Amino acid sequence: MTRSSRLIAGTVMLVAAAVVGCGPMPFAATVGQQVEGSVDLRATGYKAFFGIQHTHVAENGDDGEGTLAEAYTYARDKAKLDFLGISSHSHMITDEGYAKMKAASQQFTQSGRFVAFLAQEWSSISKGGHINIFEANERCPVPNGDWATFYNQWLPAHPEVAWAQFNHPHPSNKLEFGGEAFSPVAPGPAAVSALDKFAGMALLNGPGKYLGEDMKGQPDDWDRGLNGLNYEEEYKEFLNRGWRIGAVGDQDNHVKNWGLAAPTRTGVWAPSLTKANLVKAFQARRTYASFDPNLQIWFTMDGKPMGSEIRVGKEIAVEVQATDPDSTIQRIELYGDTDGVGGRPAVLISKAAVGKKAATWRFKIPAPQSEGYYFAKVVYGDRTAWAWTSPVWVSR
Repeated sequence: MTRSSRLIAGTVMLVAAAVVGCGPMPFAATVGQQVEGSVDLRATGYKAFFGIQHTHVAENGDDGEGTLAEAYTYARDKAKLDFLGISSHSHMITDEGYAKMKAASQQFTQSGRFVAFLAQEWSSISKGGHINIFEANERCPVPNGDWATFYNQWLPAHPEVAWAQFNHPHPSNKLEFGGEAFSPVAPGPAAVSALDKFAGMALLNGPGKYLGEDMKGQPDDWDRGLNGLNYEEEYKEFLNRGWRIGAVGDQDNHVKNWGLAAPTRTGVWAPSLTKANLVKAFQARRTYASFDPNLQIWFTMDGKPMGSEIRVGKEIAVEVQATDPDSTIQRIELYGDTDGVGGRPAVLISKAAVGKKAATWRFKIPAPQSEGYYFAKVVYGDRTAWAWTSPVWVSR
């Protein structure tokens, strides 16, 4: 059974017929006909900051190019990023190398100007999946593929770890990130005890070895093959397994073009540009993945921003604001999963045509019967550019 969404009276809005599934039947979606081309993000209390968290260098034995100082300086001064994470492979560097990375991140972090994240990529080579670990006080020594130790011992033993994220998911690998047995809500010894540490999944990644500095590289990570483009389906899959992850975007640079290989960015909503504020924003999942360097997208449900966990009544008020100073937005979409963990993954609920550089979309949808999650997507062109928000998780 479906019900049409009702517009909130007296607000600036896109007119969209949002048809939402309330039971086991599939969702339907219809296209909105009108667009109001304005936004007002002042009331959010936050500013959008842009950067990437997953990059490499050659220093200390990693498999990229250049030095830590080169990468941070390039990202700050040439790519004009607000933040950069250098995530050397933990199995390629030594403890001494990690200490040098920690010193460099402290040296290049300057509040109000640039944040240099300390990161490492724990790589389960041939055993399914790479994970970025942020702000750990030591290099992760867990052996390749020892997921139980990594999830249930090493991460809980390191409370200083700010957050972790899944990098470039590999859709054909059945052992991905430990396999389905490592769902955080699964019963038994394989269940993950460090759920709270995970705050992101890269929906965009690469091209890691694109040589240009013109932002014309496509996100075609070599793990997926040419023009795999994005990891939206993997995002839905892992959300449906119970992971409370937000949306991030990365370039995985292995050459000297940190931030300029592609227009991919992670957008982060924070009060100001400090490491503490950005860490809190990542932990709160106030993030979005964008294949555009300056798109701002703000998504709330019942007034609570992306990344929130909320309790709702019979209806939920939805708001999406999107603005880009130099590109036309084609449409905005809302995805939802209303049958809880382990049921049907999120599907398209509604979409609204935009055709402008700015738009505000407000409407109401029926709440799920028990629990679910929702996220928004901004589309520029069907095969050229997109952006995804972190979800809002809801329960009755």
